Amino acid sequence: MRLHPELVVLGYSQAAMFLRRADSPPLAALITIHGQREHALTADGVPHILDLAFDDCEAPNPRDLIQAARLRLRQRENAETGLRLCPPTPEHARAIVDFAESIQNIEGLVLCQCEGGISRSPAAALLCLAAWTGPGMEEYCVEHLLAIRPCALPHPDLVAFGDELLHREGQLAEALRRFCP
Repeated sequence: MRLHPELVVLGYSQAAMFLRRADSPPLAALITIHGQREHALTADGVPHILDLAFDDCEAPNPRDLIQAARLRLRQRENAETGLRLCPPTPEHARAIVDFAESIQNIEGLVLCQCEGGISRSPAAALLCLAAWTGPGMEEYCVEHLLAIRPCALPHPDLVAFGDELLHREGQLAEALRRFCP
């Protein structure tokens, strides 16, 4: 019994090489995530594409004064070089969950890609898995993600936003903390 579409999680260069291989399996969907100074992956002929723009940085927590101060300092330093980091938001998580639900029954491979394939795209893949498998499957989702991308360290803020949207009451974020302390 198939629980969900097949996933692959890669960084930008790996994904570009994957798409150019003659023996690559057919790609049915793509989630590409890029920041201000990164490029989005393009894939001709892929029927379902979600293109998100946000950086691999912490989302501000208004209740954490120390984190807020660190974030303001980083933003001030980045402004001097013309870089304005955009952290993930609940709207980004909503876009991923909505996209996952819309492609749940597709045939073919779903590629999740960000610059390094370590933080943002694994978090997107984890949200897809959680949306596809339902409540109570949080540990399976994290284990499956780590089986397909052992170096993954999913972005904790994006996972927390998705956890809330999917009404998991912290179970997805907790499963992630257990497997990726």
